[in-house]
Amino acid sequence: MAASPWKSELHWRLDGQQDRSSKTQNKLLDAAESLFFLDGYDATSVADIARKSGFSVGSVYHHFKDKKAIAFALFDRMTGEYAVTAKEACAPERWNGATITDILKGYIHFSIVNNRERPGFKIAALEAVRLDPSLGTHFQKLQIQLHRGLQILLLDRRSEIGHPDPEFASAYALDLLTALLRVRFDPAANDAQLTKLNEKQFRLHAISLCMSILQLERKLT
Repeated sequence: MAASPWKSELHWRLDGQQDRSSKTQNKLLDAAESLFFLDGYDATSVADIARKSGFSVGSVYHHFKDKKAIAFALFDRMTGEYAVTAKEACAPERWNGATITDILKGYIHFSIVNNRERPGFKIAALEAVRLDPSLGTHFQKLQIQLHRGLQILLLDRRSEIGHPDPEFASAYALDLLTALLRVRFDPAANDAQLTKLNEKQFRLHAISLCMSILQLERKLT
């Protein structure tokens, strides 16, 4: 397969020109994201975030009212990055000439690489949902949009699908893939068999299951 559109350009981060204040805020959020993931929200103090970021406690309070405000800022940053990246990733023109297997392989690879590079990306930001459950609805809508975007890409290639109900099969395959990735990335699921597979084994296992559901005839490579 040629270089995947998932592997080039896309990442869960909005880069671009930033003023000095924005750069400082992002460094503080990066530190909080890492600490919330490693130690948990409750065990992390503002002093810990300052120390991790290399800034003073006063600098933290200059940009954020308190630790709760940091959690909400992380959620806002994460959902903003998620929305933009998902839209770009599911743009049909990115996938000209790609097969269903190419798309699924690329999505799994993208998810694994980004989780490895930023393991706390979703988990740290979702602390905000715990603090304010109403935010969960917004995040759920973003996940649904990504899921639907992927399904449209698959259904645009329905001639590859052997299942008699492509709509059902594509939705089911993506639901399964989402569940597999969630278990794979959940630090609390370290006893699950999926977490014991190396990345290549996990990709092959996940793709094989999706291919079976969709009844694809293409062989794995």
